[in-house]
Amino acid sequence: MIVPAQEIVFDVEDRNLILAEIGRLLDEGRLSAGRNVDRFEQAFAQYVGVQHAVAVSSGTMALELIMLAMGVRGRTVIVPANTNFATFVAASRAGARVVLCDVDEVTLSPRVSDLTAVVTPETAVVIVVHMGGFISGEMPAIIDWCRERGIALIEDAAHAHGSVRGDRHAGTFGLAGAFSFFATKVLATGEGGMVVTNDASLAAEVRLYRNLGKASAWVSNHTRMGTNGRMSELAAVVGWQQLARLDEKVAARRQIADLYSEALVGVPGLLMLRPGHPYSGYKVVGQLAPDVDRSAFKASVADAGVQLAGEVYSEPLHHQPVLGEAYGHLTFPGAEASCARQICLPIYPTLDRERLDLVVRSVIERLAAVAGPA
Repeated sequence: MIVPAQEIVFDVEDRNLILAEIGRLLDEGRLSAGRNVDRFEQAFAQYVGVQHAVAVSSGTMALELIMLAMGVRGRTVIVPANTNFATFVAASRAGARVVLCDVDEVTLSPRVSDLTAVVTPETAVVIVVHMGGFISGEMPAIIDWCRERGIALIEDAAHAHGSVRGDRHAGTFGLAGAFSFFATKVLATGEGGMVVTNDASLAAEVRLYRNLGKASAWVSNHTRMGTNGRMSELAAVVGWQQLARLDEKVAARRQIADLYSEALVGVPGLLMLRPGHPYSGYKVVGQLAPDVDRSAFKASVADAGVQLAGEVYSEPLHHQPVLGEAYGHLTFPGAEASCARQICLPIYPTLDRERLDLVVRSVIERLAAVAGPA
């Protein structure tokens, strides 16, 4: 038996509905800026609980467009050091100077103290990333901290479709949120993203900037130095159909995450991270003890037929080669520890109990072998 790291399945009913609408689009010759983008935006806004949702070409583009619309050029943007390169590059391409901050290695999110350590009078934005779908319990304190300083809070919610803390969905804690619909995400269109906000002016600016600075897709009257960040009708068809099944898929993921946590609690050499709120189930994250060789452990588990999912991120941003000259001299202990020690277990709605049990057995047995005697 082999347990793959990812398993992306579209059932027959979903396929038929998606293909039927794509057939209608091909008959009409309408592949951009049509009814499917509109209804996907409306449905996603309702799902998240915001007034405005703007569909775009990727999660990276969603972040970039938010910051272009805000006018961050020449200002600084604080980005967690443990996040994906996309978060960094979105702020950089919008003209901001990126300042990295540390995170708590267990919550995978910045603390107020981490933000305070790097804030300057030029700071315009703090980006909080909901890693693996986890929303930090420190969000209320971060909101207050940003408000007191006149700093905008933006959420990178690429992992957090369906994550809720209190009565608020990921993406609704700050000025705006950015979602990704990349092929591996909980809601996947292959490529695509969404900006969500309750700020009508910001939403209008994002719509301009995603469309080369013009108000209509079919009129060449440019009022902003925008870019092509539009979502295609084909991606919107897949997204709208998947959104209808999102709660069902998230519930299945949460159940699997709970089973993992119950089975692996207290296992020597492994700490399972729990979100503490209903979350997307995008990642099941464990942290290995410092004396466990992660590469050896992953290879051993693979020999048992279990392909571990990629770490949330295996290297912090300041260790990325392209950023080494500007940031390589910095140290962020929490980010470095969380990236170096984390593992992610297979999780997807089609993961049955037999395969889940194999993952659990393999992790326990192979961890004991790699860790050696206590």
